[in-house]
Amino acid sequence: MFRDLYIVFCVLCFGMMNAQDVLTIEDAIKTGLEKNYAVMISKNDKEIAKAQNNFGAAGMSPTVSLNGNLNLSNINSHQEFASGTVQDKTGAQTNNTGASINFGWTIFDGLKMFAIKKRLNETEQLSALQLKTQMETTVYNIILAYYDIVRLNRLIKTSQQNLSIYDEREKIAKLKLDIGNDSKVDLLLTQSDQNKAKSDLLQLQQQLLTSKVNLNNLLSRPVDVDFKTNDTIILNYDPAYDELKKTMVKNNSSILISLQNELIAEQSIKEARSANLPLVQLVGAYNFNRNQSQAGFVFVSQQAGLNYGVTASWLLFNGGRNSKLIKERQIRLLDQKYVTEMSKLQVDAVAYINYQNYLTNKLILQLETDNLKGSQELLNISMERYRIGKASLLETKETQKNLEDAQSRYINALYDSKKSETELLRANGALVK
Repeated sequence: MFRDLYIVFCVLCFGMMNAQDVLTIEDAIKTGLEKNYAVMISKNDKEIAKAQNNFGAAGMSPTVSLNGNLNLSNINSHQEFASGTVQDKTGAQTNNTGASINFGWTIFDGLKMFAIKKRLNETEQLSALQLKTQMETTVYNIILAYYDIVRLNRLIKTSQQNLSIYDEREKIAKLKLDIGNDSKVDLLLTQSDQNKAKSDLLQLQQQLLTSKVNLNNLLSRPVDVDFKTNDTIILNYDPAYDELKKTMVKNNSSILISLQNELIAEQSIKEARSANLPLVQLVGAYNFNRNQSQAGFVFVSQQAGLNYGVTASWLLFNGGRNSKLIKERQIRLLDQKYVTEMSKLQVDAVAYINYQNYLTNKLILQLETDNLKGSQELLNISMERYRIGKASLLETKETQKNLEDAQSRYINALYDSKKSETELLRANGALVK
């Protein structure tokens, strides 16, 4: 009964899978780069850096402001003049109206504005590199998640195929029991192995569900979206290590980001040094002012006109604060250069290890490919010997276990090779063009 229900369950699952759309690795990467939230946040950060990179933010643009004022008052006034005249005003109203347009333009600030503009350019470029890094991380995670699903699907497929071997063993054990050639031990052991294989298959299917949820999360899709993947893992990257080392320094994102931070630190030093030079500004204004009062000699006073000029200032001493700031930023630049060299060493070490892993995994894959063929042939022979009574159940179990282990090792070696390949592409900055 359990076996029949299990077969029906597998058939239904297979039918549902056939009705699903096939998600290719290319489509998964495309969807991830478009919809992954971490990527979208990095894209917004890049847009912010682009918006902040302008001449106004660097202090190169003039400033124009419009000001206005209106003041009203109601006062009681008592005035005594030298001539002996006395003047009293009760509720005298006074109003003052003014407006001005002011203009200012820094024409020299020790080249600080140029250093700021250059820093903004480098910051915008840095945000582009950070976006590329996030995209590489996302693509890397998508590739590993996708091929983990492929790996699990292949393990499930081989497990389902191996169930037919247990069925065959069970039939043979029953036949031997019926004709009295064997005890019930073989049948019970076979059924026990069969149930264990079914339990392992259910665990693989649960792992597959978890892996699909993980990939859906990376693609910013509902977690319960089901899909099919391609069932092959293709290795198509085979770099030479010497060439990899050369291109890696030029293309690796972590190294490029560190170098970009060096450029930004250099501009910050120039900004600090600008305080040691004069500041020159062009200023101008158009002013209008009208004053009307019911108390006093002048009842209406009105002025309007343009004024302009040049202002200059030079900070000669501020307690050495600017010199200390320059020294601090120079040390920060030196630290950033150390970070760059450290990044190069770390990337070189990771690339070397991954390259050696890649070579080792390729050798293991070849060995497991050959071993898989031999294990399949050995099982075929053992099953036939068991059928005609020339082999014991123990021998058949060992050959079947040997085949199952060979299948798992082959599939895992194929996945490990793909993982090593992907890590090399990431180190070389080749995951995202």
